[in-house]
Order: sequence, then structure tokens, then C-alpha cells
Amino acid sequence: MALRTWWRRWRIRLLFFLSIFGPGLITATVDNDAGGIATYSLAGAIYGFDLLWTLIPITVLLIVTMEMSARLGAVTGQGLADLLRERFGVKATFWLLVLVFLANFGTVLSEFSGIASAIDICANTLGFGGSLWWLKYLLIPLITYGLYKIVTEYDYAKIEKVFLVSIFFYLAYPISAWMAGPDWGAAVKALFVPVLRFEAGYIFTMIAVIGTTITPWMQFYLQSTFIEKGITLKYWRTARWDVILGCMTTDIISFFMIVACAVTLCFRPGAPPVQTIDEIGKALAPLAGSYAGLLFALGLFNASVFGAAILPLSTSFAICEGMGWERGMNKTYEEAPFFYGIFIALLVLGAGLVLLPGVDFLYLMVMRASQFAQGLILPPFLYYLVKLGDDRQLLGDHANGPWLSRFSWVCVAVLTVLDLVLLGATVVEILG
Repeated sequence: MALRTWWRRWRIRLLFFLSIFGPGLITATVDNDAGGIATYSLAGAIYGFDLLWTLIPITVLLIVTMEMSARLGAVTGQGLADLLRERFGVKATFWLLVLVFLANFGTVLSEFSGIASAIDICANTLGFGGSLWWLKYLLIPLITYGLYKIVTEYDYAKIEKVFLVSIFFYLAYPISAWMAGPDWGAAVKALFVPVLRFEAGYIFTMIAVIGTTITPWMQFYLQSTFIEKGITLKYWRTARWDVILGCMTTDIISFFMIVACAVTLCFRPGAPPVQTIDEIGKALAPLAGSYAGLLFALGLFNASVFGAAILPLSTSFAICEGMGWERGMNKTYEEAPFFYGIFIALLVLGAGLVLLPGVDFLYLMVMRASQFAQGLILPPFLYYLVKLGDDRQLLGDHANGPWLSRFSWVCVAVLTVLDLVLLGATVVEILG
């Protein structure tokens, strides 16, 4: 009888958690998009296990920032841009949103570029070479149309189920790592033993690995989807575990990405040097077997499609909240025309530009501009975020405690310094 009662209670708790589950896991996982995959894969391909230790501080920083954003949404019932406008004024919010739009547009473009790269990697792995060049001109418009139909015709509950299913495709990276046959003891040890190299390339890659994880768009999207799902303070204690689980999951996947590429492309004698995500995918097939190459391409394809849906949505939420326009996936196009209009515009522009002939030069310009915009956004965004989290007038007893507040400001300082170094490197690269 006692066992039956215990099981009934745990089943009720599990069902309750699953009803809340979703926004945190989706937001954190999609951070491993095309840009994230490229960063982590290159870190492993060039430096082996040496940068695995950065995943520990990355996870801590990610949990701190995302928990704060989610708590703001659960307590206030308002989106992040709403709160920024109310607390810091229309002018500051407007310029922050301009930078958000520019930065997110560059990231949307990178997602569609990731889709195109995944198609090319599959074609090369299967031995078709460049004979399937036309396939991306067929698939990318179909994917764009499919994303448009899903987001504009379904409510949030149904869309969330689609996104949750997409997360399972990230298992391609643990499987790829297992197929590569790494020394798991050495990989786990590298998580806890920092390796410091005073080399420009290593330091730049280390900063990129840390900086690619904390992005403003994640906080806007997470807080907005908390509201979409109706998560209030009543459900906060359960919802917090969704956020923490999401942060841990995304960095576990990052661990396997680094390990797979380290074993295959860094430790193996005769492995070709790689500098781009295309080169990584093409090199995996002959070195780790065609299945590993296909798994890598599948993971990249899924992550890029996932990101191509989330980034425009995050931008729509942020801009419409900041401007006070109607928004939400539970509303119709007639009820929220600006919300869906911004989403569709980013989707079509991202897909269209990637399909233009000779777009490589334009793509690099947009990516550099988006990196610079992300750099401009991060320090003031984190400042505003922690100020909101510390605001007892806004959050009452749910504001940051003394220790969390101090730790958060330390995180802001560390990330700002790293961000300024990245900005300086970007400027030197552009001027050089």
C-alpha cells in the first residue's frame, strides 16, 4: 500500500512537471545552432580536449542568466522588452532593439547557411559531390514555407511539441562521439583541469566558446514563452528545473561535439586542417566513417532548422513587446500582424539571401556586422537584466538575494571583459 501511494504521488509530480516542461529546455538547446556547432566543433578540431574545461563556467553562467529571465517572467507576467521599456525608458529600449534586430538577422542568415552546408555535407558524404547543387534550391524554400505554416497556423502548445521532438535529433552528436572511440577518462578529466595557453588563437577560441552561449535573444524568447505557456509564480519552483535541465542539456551536447571533432580531426595523424563547418563535415566521412559524417550533417541540419524558427520568433517577441504591439503564437495574423510580419520577413530574407549566387562575400559582411551588434548589446543587456533581477519593488521577495546579486555582477563583469576582447578582435580583423 505504501509503495502504491508513493508511486501515485511521484506519477502526479512527474505529470505536473511535464505539463510545465518545455520553454527552458527548448531555449537552451537551440543555443547549439549553426554558429554554436561551428564554434564547438572547431574548438575540438583545432585544440582537442583543451577547451572542455570552459563548459563548467559556461553552464554556471547560463543557469544564472536564464534563471533570472525566467523568474522575471513568472513573477511579473511581462516580457523582457516590456520591463525594459517601463523601467529604463523608450529611448534606451528602442536602440537596444535596433541592435537586437541587426544581430538576430545575421544569426538567421547563419542558420540558413547551416542548412545549405548540411545538404552539401550529405551530398559529399554519399559520393555525389557537387552534382546535387540544385537540392538546396528545392529544400530551403520548402523548409521556409513549412516553418511559416507551422508558426502561423498552430498555437503555442502544438508548436512546442514540434520543437521538443526536434531536440531528440541532437542525439546525433553523442552517437558521433561514441563512434569516434575517444578516451573517455581523458575527456572527463579535461572538464575539471583548465588548460591555459598564451596564444592568440587559443585565447580567441576560448572567448568564442564562452561568448557563443550567453546571448540576449535567448532571454527574450525564454521570458516570452513562459508567458505564452501561462507559467506564473504558482508554477515557478517546477519551471525552474526546466530551465536548469535545459542549460545542462545544451552543454552536455556541446561536450560531445568537442569530443567527436577532437578525436577525429585533432588527435588522428594525417587529418586535414579545418577552418569551417563545411570542412569539418567533409573530413569526418573518410576519417570516422560515412555514418559519422551523415550524423554530423543531420545534427547540423536539425539545429539550423530549429534556429531558423526560433531566432525570428525571438526577434518578433522582443520588438513587439518593446513597441507595445500585440504578439504571441496563440494569436491570429489579424490579431498580431506586426508579430507575424516581422517573423515572416526575417524568414524570407534569411532564406533568400543564402540562395543568391555569389553570396559568400555578403554573408561574411552580415556575419561580422551581427557579431559586432551582439558585442554592443551584451554588456548593457546584462546590466539591465541584473538591475531588473535586483529590483525588490518589481520582484519583492523573489528578487536576487545578496549572494546571487553579487555573483551576478561578477558574471556581468567577466562577460563584459570577454565581450570587449571579442569586439577588439573583430575590429582588428575588419581593419586588417
